Amino acid sequence: MRSRKTQAERSDETRHKLLQATIEVLVAQGYHGLTTAQVDARAGMSSGARVHHYRSKADLVIAATSYAYDCAAVLGRQRAAAAATAPEPLREFIADLRTIYFDWPFLAAVEVLVTARTSPELMARLKPVLEHFHAGMKAVWLEAFVAAGYEPAQAETLLVLTLNLIRGMAINRIWQQDQASCERLIEDWCQREASARAATQGDASPRAAARQ
Repeated sequence: MRSRKTQAERSDETRHKLLQATIEVLVAQGYHGLTTAQVDARAGMSSGARVHHYRSKADLVIAATSYAYDCAAVLGRQRAAAAATAPEPLREFIADLRTIYFDWPFLAAVEVLVTARTSPELMARLKPVLEHFHAGMKAVWLEAFVAAGYEPAQAETLLVLTLNLIRGMAINRIWQQDQASCERLIEDWCQREASARAATQGDASPRAAARQ
């Protein structure tokens, strides 16, 4: 006999439905087009059920943004662990960034971020969410790159440059769908880094041998 769900499980399920619905409406309608009534309808909830968890539109979108990045962080940690032993960890990092910036997490977040630019109250609530995500991901990927043989300073520079490359492409993709150019530039970036790394490792070998 199947046991009944606990109150906590039912609450978690309700929150999940509401946050997923919020993300879907954000991506489809944008922040200004989103209404709590649309979210309620998409989630299949009454307004009373939603208000019990999220009283306002701002509450919904901040929680949904946090939820989106929490999901991305789980996958990011898994990928970073695998990248530590990968021959080209940069490609693993880019694969992780693509699932965020070329897909719904970034599209949802950017809708909120653009609105927050002129709303100090919204920005004050959004900024900690973004800072928490980026600090966590920087830490796990920095650890992965160092484990793969990079110097910490070198790894940090490469991570920041690559993040901004992919994030810039993500913004460009909003108005210009040129996937072929993105793929070509990403491949060029990976090959440049692979060549630079091979040259550095080649230079290091004679020095290491000379010290023995």
